[in-house]
Amino acid sequence: MKTLIKQISLFALLLYFIIGCSDILDQNPQDRYSDAVVWEDMELIDQYVSRIYRNVYHGLSKSNVMGSMTDELADSRGGVIRPWNEGAMSPDNFGPDRGEQNWDRGYSQIHRINLALDKISAYEGSGDIDRVRGELLFLRAWTYHQMIRSYGGLVLIESPFELDDDFQGKARSTFEETVSFIVQDADAASELLGYKTEMQMGRATKEAAMALKSRVLLFAASELTAGSGVENEIVGYINPDRNALWTAARDAAQDVINLGTMSLADFGAPDQEAVSENYFAFFETTDLSNDEIIWGRMFRQDTDGSNDTDLIRQNLRFGPNGLHNWGGNGPLQQLVDSYQMSDGSDFFDHFSLSSNDEYINTSSTFTSDNPYHDRDPRFHATVLYDSTRWQPRFSNLEHLDPVGIYDRRTRRTIENGQVVSERFGLDTNQGPVEDWNATNVGYLLKKFMQRDIIGRDEFNNNSWIHLRYAEVLMNYAEASLELGDEATAATYINMVRNRAGMPDLNGDVREALKYERKIEFVGENIRWHDIRRWKIVEDVLPETPLGITITEVIEDGETTITWRQVRAAPDNNFVERLYWIPIDSEELSRAPQIQQNPGY
Repeated sequence: MKTLIKQISLFALLLYFIIGCSDILDQNPQDRYSDAVVWEDMELIDQYVSRIYRNVYHGLSKSNVMGSMTDELADSRGGVIRPWNEGAMSPDNFGPDRGEQNWDRGYSQIHRINLALDKISAYEGSGDIDRVRGELLFLRAWTYHQMIRSYGGLVLIESPFELDDDFQGKARSTFEETVSFIVQDADAASELLGYKTEMQMGRATKEAAMALKSRVLLFAASELTAGSGVENEIVGYINPDRNALWTAARDAAQDVINLGTMSLADFGAPDQEAVSENYFAFFETTDLSNDEIIWGRMFRQDTDGSNDTDLIRQNLRFGPNGLHNWGGNGPLQQLVDSYQMSDGSDFFDHFSLSSNDEYINTSSTFTSDNPYHDRDPRFHATVLYDSTRWQPRFSNLEHLDPVGIYDRRTRRTIENGQVVSERFGLDTNQGPVEDWNATNVGYLLKKFMQRDIIGRDEFNNNSWIHLRYAEVLMNYAEASLELGDEATAATYINMVRNRAGMPDLNGDVREALKYERKIEFVGENIRWHDIRRWKIVEDVLPETPLGITITEVIEDGETTITWRQVRAAPDNNFVERLYWIPIDSEELSRAPQIQQNPGY
């Protein structure tokens, strides 16, 4: 940090944040705002804070979503693997893309926030400076919460860096101290901020600060940080009062619920087809007005792109290669198989695998041989699978696909024992479009794409949802369960299930809770934190990530379709130390007194 800060002047920092604000840049000269002018003008202060919002990491950035470090999604198209997945992550080997798991990015953001908090303390002009202070405290809590879940206890910094600061004396606070600091900021923010209906859309709100507190306290109470295996006070509590921790987590979620300002979106249940359409549409939204959305990030297609988090192109990144997209982050077969049937029963209660890994219907309830039929409605909204209607083809392929489906199957015609024709799917590497950018997995992440955006040509403009009410309800359910109140836990789990058109849970409440969190929040950067805090990574991270191949054979007029499970990506190799991310060795060389995480 010391080296980085010595390269930054206050003038350069202010200039960085202010450039791009069209209503301010008409002033002349544009590059000579004095320190006094910036911090005495509410409009300039708001513009500075807006740039801090723009630097908040989100799951639709150019980074790959964190689901590829779980049992959800493939990394890229499945042909590569991250150092974390292969067990090779170290202080000198992070890989090219860590998303929110970035120590330097986090502390750069903390500096910007602390600078603003320091400067506005002397503000005497008009405008609601307490509201700004609340936003900054929330953003600091948010940034630290992203870091604590990856690293554990942090170096807690409450004031802006100075050019002559010496960080040799800075050390990491304990996990408990870091949690307390985040909660303190969140509590203070909630007192200063207005309700969602009172705040400018996209800015921090009272509900957001309280929901953030709920998330942090749930993480803190979990097995990773409060169980018997905690190695030291940097990464968890030693001999904590687990009941008190779970009570705090439950009460924080209850406080959000008691506000009465948020509610689950109506997806049209019990009509399961309507639920599929509306669940998908929920993530197509271009604003944050829905009462389930607590806080998120909106995007415009005409942004200037001066910040690399401004531009989102998930239709290009996730879409079919037959439409000249890149086919990235496709759902793994393990995720597909985990979706329940429409009646709430397990998929493998009705299907089995043959000796050559083909899916065989063994059900007396569901008659279709197609394994994608009759599934949890969220499956159809989240996963783009073979023969699903998606987008019209470009003119050169309309004759092969006039409907506009996602086409992964190989079609083979056999007459008198001889193959007379064979055509590969339009959205495969063997298809007629491009031979490098189809997913190896066979599936695409439909969730977060927009049906009417042409990925090859257009940017997306749907929103990323950081916090939503469904998570708060699931937090409340989990904390209640851990406190022995199964009935309350089941009630709140069923709220989310029933809204999705699914029947009440049947069976073990703990397994039902894990299922709901997995399925409801696919791709939302929640799963990696869940499987770590539950300490089940070694149980659920697939050793061999799987995908699907589909073959349709017409032999002497009779059609047979097979769905066959195949290896889709390099093997994972989880090791215990990977429950925490290491601190970069360069950072430790600048501040050697900072303690490294266990196992590194």
